[in-house]
Amino acid sequence: MDIKFETVTNDTCELYCKIGIKAYKEHYLHLWKNNDPTPYIEESFTIDVVRHELKDNLLSHWLIYKGDTAVGILKLIKDAPIGPFNLKESILLEKIYILNKFSGKGIGSLALSWVEIYCLNSNKQVLWLEAMQKGLALNFYLKNGYHILKAKQLKFDLVLDKQKPMYVLWKKIRRP
Repeated sequence: MDIKFETVTNDTCELYCKIGIKAYKEHYLHLWKNNDPTPYIEESFTIDVVRHELKDNLLSHWLIYKGDTAVGILKLIKDAPIGPFNLKESILLEKIYILNKFSGKGIGSLALSWVEIYCLNSNKQVLWLEAMQKGLALNFYLKNGYHILKAKQLKFDLVLDKQKPMYVLWKKIRRP
């Protein structure tokens, strides 16, 4: 499959925001009261927010392409400790959103493999993320070797109470 990953720059942050917003809305509107994810969008996918984040060396934003078409986004946070793992060994996969039209076609699995190689190349041994307790993503991560570390709740007031439960998942990354 012709999948590639491109670092987001000031020139491509608008596309990153557009793809991120669209993919998020396609998969997660049901979490929000009145189907309105405005608080999350304003925190994550405005051009000003992303341009500010691009200045932080601990943050890494990526566009996912299938051929010449942007189909998803990734955001990584380097030096992100979790549980028993310290900042020097851990990376947080904060965002991975694939457009609905391209979901279920192996792109997510390829993206996880790419992130794991990125971890190894960054001398990290632990990759962690957060996933909703309900929905398809949790089973996807468990199938890909992630383990539940703990439960938590989404912090946004406008998320429906029944949709707030999440898990923190982690995976030890090893060279093949």
